[in-house]
Amino acid sequence: MIYIATPGGLEAKGGIGRIVSYFVREIERRPDAPRFAIVDTYGPGRAALMPVFFAAALLRLFFACLTRRASLLHVHMAEYGSVLRKGIITLMARALRVPVVLHLHGANFRDHCERAGPTERRLIRRVLRSAAEVVVLGAYWRDFVSEFLGPGGPRVTILVNAVEGPSSVPERAETPPLQLLFLGRVGERKGAGEFLEALASPECQAFDWTANVAGDGEVDTYRAKAEALGLAERVNFLGWTEEARSRELLAQSHIFALPSRNEGLPVAIVEAMAYGLAIVATPVGSVPTAIEDGRTGILVPPGNFPALAAALARLLGDPALRRELSSNARARFERDFDIRGFCDRLLEVYRRNVARWPA
Repeated sequence: MIYIATPGGLEAKGGIGRIVSYFVREIERRPDAPRFAIVDTYGPGRAALMPVFFAAALLRLFFACLTRRASLLHVHMAEYGSVLRKGIITLMARALRVPVVLHLHGANFRDHCERAGPTERRLIRRVLRSAAEVVVLGAYWRDFVSEFLGPGGPRVTILVNAVEGPSSVPERAETPPLQLLFLGRVGERKGAGEFLEALASPECQAFDWTANVAGDGEVDTYRAKAEALGLAERVNFLGWTEEARSRELLAQSHIFALPSRNEGLPVAIVEAMAYGLAIVATPVGSVPTAIEDGRTGILVPPGNFPALAAALARLLGDPALRRELSSNARARFERDFDIRGFCDRLLEVYRRNVARWPA
């Protein structure tokens, strides 16, 4: 059996939980799929309860490895505290001779490694080297991990995030007001402030639009910022939205904006491609793997709200450009980011490592 260790399990908020949910639904449709179990390593989100959930998860994985019920662990890891927790799991599995596929998601993982002291860097390197294979979200992360590990490390494989998409791009009325969507954790890293400042610019104010901000985080802080910028009547803060509600928003919207300052590869951007939105993003992390400037979206420098305002105003005023970017983004999704192809590639990673690991 394959054990998938992931924070929050299938109910987790954020990109990791969404990816695991998509993958599990797809793999369950396949008659030849391996048996697997989901192990929640964090709990429902309350930090005070996390140690209890982690201890229970570690105990379950330990006995699964010890009794040879586990043929492989698929461990999802981000940065900082996640490295500690998933490092313990990875080293434990290594000691019990069970292969680990270590799947890196953390947008701040590089910063963590570069700011760590020599001892912590050695420990992080040891955790990565204990994996049978390291999975990353794009060429940016492959190059960093390979350089960080040096020669002789485990195989580093690119597996870009993928999602389930609608069978076709939803029909959208082109009559104003157009709808803009920000889908992600509300805070500085995702560029929520730049998004609001861009919307308040004279270029954007000249058009008829409404905007939805969907995500948890510092919602009250940025709602107050929107009010101070005079946007209270045009920007709706929805808080965390479940998958079904997110799909409704994606189907209704015309423009998607996620001006992040740091990223892995946001699941929300891939979802926006699947729904054929005109996308404005920043070239951080592995975002350029999905968004080619001027073809599948528009890329602007992170932290630069005038450039973001210009890009949004350009899309608001040019329906032909919106349609072109929409068509290209959807075609790119179908080619490279559909969950079915992701599942094929991940299952090959599983087979490769279960087959070659010593008994």
